[in-house]
Amino acid sequence: MSTVFSILAPRYEKYKMKKTKNSLLFSLILSSSILATAQTEPTKPTFEKKVFLKNGNTYIQKELPLYLKFSTEPSGKNYDLKSKATPEYADPMYLDTEGINYVRTKWAVDKNTKKTIEPKLEVLYEVYADGLAPKSSSKFSGAPTYNNGSVQFYGKGLNVDLSSRDGVSGVEKTHFSLDGEAYKTYGTTLTFNGDKAHSLFYFANDNVGNAEKTRSKSFTVDISPPSSSHEIVGIVHNSNIISPSTKFKLSSNDALSGVRKTSYNYDSRAENSYPGYPVSVSYLKDGEHTLHYHSVDKVKNDETAKSFKFYLDKIAPVVAVTIQGDQHATGNTMYVSSRTKINMTATDNKAGVESINYKIGGSSYEKFGSPFGIPTKNGIHNVVYYSVDNVENRTASKTVASAIGNKHVFMDNKAPTTGISYSSPKFFDRDTLFINSKTNVKLTSRDYNSGVQKVEYTVNGSSNTTYSDPFNISNEGNHTIKFKATDKVNNVEQEKESHVFVDNTPPVIYHNFSIKSIGSKKKKGQVVQVYPNYTRLYLGATDQHCGTEKISYSLNGGEFLNYSSPYTLDVSEVGRFGKNKFYTVVIRADDKLGNQSEETITFFVGE
Repeated sequence: MSTVFSILAPRYEKYKMKKTKNSLLFSLILSSSILATAQTEPTKPTFEKKVFLKNGNTYIQKELPLYLKFSTEPSGKNYDLKSKATPEYADPMYLDTEGINYVRTKWAVDKNTKKTIEPKLEVLYEVYADGLAPKSSSKFSGAPTYNNGSVQFYGKGLNVDLSSRDGVSGVEKTHFSLDGEAYKTYGTTLTFNGDKAHSLFYFANDNVGNAEKTRSKSFTVDISPPSSSHEIVGIVHNSNIISPSTKFKLSSNDALSGVRKTSYNYDSRAENSYPGYPVSVSYLKDGEHTLHYHSVDKVKNDETAKSFKFYLDKIAPVVAVTIQGDQHATGNTMYVSSRTKINMTATDNKAGVESINYKIGGSSYEKFGSPFGIPTKNGIHNVVYYSVDNVENRTASKTVASAIGNKHVFMDNKAPTTGISYSSPKFFDRDTLFINSKTNVKLTSRDYNSGVQKVEYTVNGSSNTTYSDPFNISNEGNHTIKFKATDKVNNVEQEKESHVFVDNTPPVIYHNFSIKSIGSKKKKGQVVQVYPNYTRLYLGATDQHCGTEKISYSLNGGEFLNYSSPYTLDVSEVGRFGKNKFYTVVIRADDKLGNQSEETITFFVGE
């Protein structure tokens, strides 16, 4: 009986192995494209090439030599099987086909009859050649992932599972090394805590000593969230009081995978994505607010939200204007004097007043510090002011006049003008004005601006008297009247004075007869003188101060007649006297002020 040995490799097995190889090659290429920072692979263990028996199958490392022996008894002597036909390829021989090979005889022989069985059948001895190493793969799961083009990042919850497979003898062990440590046998899922860049090396060996080439993955575990901060861009006071023009700039940093998104919102409003430039607060209402913000990195680590409480001050200060000192309002005008001061105070709801600024006329604005006066030039002056708080909220410009309910502020620096006048009777002579107690003294004052407030006078140094109506001076003699006026913003006129002489004394009457009395008679118990009928009566009067103005007389109750000529005329010449008759003559004398004296003469005219 001749025996023929042959090794067969079914086409299906070839196809199957080729497909697997291509699949693993693709996986290897894909994996090698996501490398991160690489570390040096630790020393890799070596594996002995061997034969592995399992489930009645014989697996031979394909590179091992194969020596064929046979025995005619189960425990008998072994005989080497030699090849004469192809000695150069035998003793030992090598299996050429990956996977199952066959050692066979040509036809099967019945063990009892020792005859070839019918139908004919080959006798096959299966031998598995295994020259291919296992193929391992890694599975990263459970964590967000991000690749920046050069580094592969994983977030929280990363699990790495290693799996290996072998098409023939099977996987004996899978080995791994993390971050350069010595190789360990892989048994369970790898987990990671903390931020770190890792290098993972892994491979598998099969049961006949084939070890695959080391595979590696470089990646970074990032479980820390970004860190965000805010910056106030613009006007801020006391660290958290801001103006409507102020903005918030958000900055965020992530040391590993990088910031994916920064979000913010005010108070309980909906969240917005930070656009990358400072964001406004101008649409918020005046009052307290809170800025909330946080960032998420590219592997979804979310920062604990931060907050910043601030006060948005949108209200400008309130300015109060007061006029200090002389002032008088009438119509649309506020009159002031050179002594008047303008005071300004301002209050602010939150940030506080930074300044009050004012200007007068066309001058430049200056900061208010203390009450100020306006220029002394007589006339209207325009004072404009505004206030700014500590976050630059500015009031509208306003005039002082409008603030106090007027249209104009008028500088009145001119005092009133007062005059004095005297009613009749009066007489002026020798630089002296003569009046009497009946003469009215009248003061007249005028002011073209704020108006006259009061007129005051004194007589001969007496205390000031406020003038209201014309007055008289009763005491005779020289008098000095001093007077002045004050306007309604207390401009006081320079005191003036007037000198007068009060003459209340009437003239002294004189009478003379041209002849001496020739006797006397009684009339009603009164002794009267008797004169002849040719007698003449002369009248006269003297006045000490202003002189006699006229002399008049009345005979026996008749009308008063002016005494025409005290030098040439007498009563008898005008035919007034008759013989043997009593006469009563009333004589009156008036000075130039109308002071009048009167004298009565009774006498008798005889034959």
